[in-house]
Amino acid sequence: MALTKITKQGVGADAIDATKIADDAISEEHLDVTAITGNTELSATAENNDVLLIFDTSAGVIKKIQRSNVALEVPTFSSVSPTTVQSGDGTGNHTFTITGTKYDANPVVTFLNDSGVSISATSTTRNSATQLTVVIPKSSLPDSGEPYDVVITNQSGLAVTGANQININAAPAFVTAAGSVGTVAGGSAITPIDIVAADPESAGTVTFDILSGGLPLNLSGTTVHENGVSKFRISGTPVNPSGNTSTNFTLRASDAASNTSTRAFSITVSRTVASTSFTSSGTFAVPSGTTNLNSVLVVAGGGSGGAQHSGGGGAGGLIFMPCVPVTPGGTIAITVGCGGAMSSTNAPALNGQDSVFGASPSPGISAALTAKGGGRGGSGPAHAFSCGSGPGCMAGGSGGGMGYAPAPAPTAGNATQPTQPGNSGAYGFGNPGGTSPVGYPSGCRAGGGGGGAGGAGGTGGAPQGGRAGVGGVGKAYTIADGTTPVFYAGGGGGGGHSTSYQAPGGQGGGAAGGNSPPPGGASNATLAGDGQANKGGGGGGLFYGSTQCAYASSASPNIPAPGANQGRGGKGIVIVRF
Repeated sequence: MALTKITKQGVGADAIDATKIADDAISEEHLDVTAITGNTELSATAENNDVLLIFDTSAGVIKKIQRSNVALEVPTFSSVSPTTVQSGDGTGNHTFTITGTKYDANPVVTFLNDSGVSISATSTTRNSATQLTVVIPKSSLPDSGEPYDVVITNQSGLAVTGANQININAAPAFVTAAGSVGTVAGGSAITPIDIVAADPESAGTVTFDILSGGLPLNLSGTTVHENGVSKFRISGTPVNPSGNTSTNFTLRASDAASNTSTRAFSITVSRTVASTSFTSSGTFAVPSGTTNLNSVLVVAGGGSGGAQHSGGGGAGGLIFMPCVPVTPGGTIAITVGCGGAMSSTNAPALNGQDSVFGASPSPGISAALTAKGGGRGGSGPAHAFSCGSGPGCMAGGSGGGMGYAPAPAPTAGNATQPTQPGNSGAYGFGNPGGTSPVGYPSGCRAGGGGGGAGGAGGTGGAPQGGRAGVGGVGKAYTIADGTTPVFYAGGGGGGGHSTSYQAPGGQGGGAAGGNSPPPGGASNATLAGDGQANKGGGGGGLFYGSTQCAYASSASPNIPAPGANQGRGGKGIVIVRF
């Protein structure tokens, strides 16, 4: 059959299709390059949904694939929000929103500080290919590292950087070091104490408030701004505490952007102690802010000594009370008792007068402290007067010593201070006077010593070889100056026969008793002493008196008129230490 020549113009469009060509009939050697190069080149950037042809080696066929599945995507950065964040108190997190394009399924976000150090975000959430949400601790982005770059890296390793994107608004910085800001004296106005903090990024003001704890009582703090400096100023008059007291507080400093910093401080209020002595009646003004006095000493007047073989006067009752509660700013009336003394020649001995801390009216204290006057010394039978030598007659804060008596049985003055109600008794001190046994010959007749705050009066008479009893010892305190112990409220010595012995008064203001031989040797007489003033000491007992001593008014210049030289009791005192 003859071949028919076919020209290319003889093949119509779409005349050859897959049904006309056998499998594997066309190989690459029969394809002209123009099959590729002859096509129009795409002038724009290929879209992700454009199709490419590839050979699938596993299947041995040519397949189409979208460009997005084969192209390496370079992410882009448009913005981050916010660009300025507050450091606050350094706790919590910052949250940023990043926008751009071409963010793959698991992008990694880091922040690059000004020194080139990379800080990783805590978490990154891909909202879409164009938006990410990033969280990072505030503490990871200190203001010292600003400005921070934002770096987004796709899984392919391709990354984009937004340079100098984030600034940190720093928290106020304390200038004052943490810890103690000082020690101040209680009860006195303090020199103001300033705690300083500043905004490190501007001249903006800083305000302060106490986050926890508090200031000592009667101190207050306020924010002040002076010459561009912000301060927390502490001022006032602190309450005087019962002992040195430290108070802790945490101060918060805040700037205009609500950034905060905190710091712990303390302040110590020291116990300020001063003493005021009252030797006469008056009024004590409780300092403002003082709720407790350090201590109070109240001593009553001492009793006078007796006459004729007499006992020494008892010391004034003594009260020593520590930590006395008072009302700040109140007043306290004070009565200081005088010592007992004869009102006239041959008159009976007298008890001392009471001393009172808190006499009415006293709005500064709720209950008075009353020290009872010392008991008078007992007198012998010729000078028994209307009271005689019974224990009730000689009773007092500390009891008076017994004077010699032929009968009844020997007794001495009782101490009433320890039995007073309330704190007057609970903190009160007093002791009984000494006795003088009956029935001894005249050469052995002598009185007992007056009781003291710290001990009973001594026994007089024959058991002592005719010597009189010594005065009871007082009690010592450092309340006057805080360091030096001083004795108060010693009992008076009794009057005795012995020419070589004069019964001493008790330590703490007690007077020595008088002594004298029988008539005919009166020139050797020693007079009874007076109790020491402002200590409440008991007066010394007199040996002879009245008609039994009639010779003395003319025969002896050493003995005054009969009955006129019994020892007088010493005046009391009130001392306040606060």
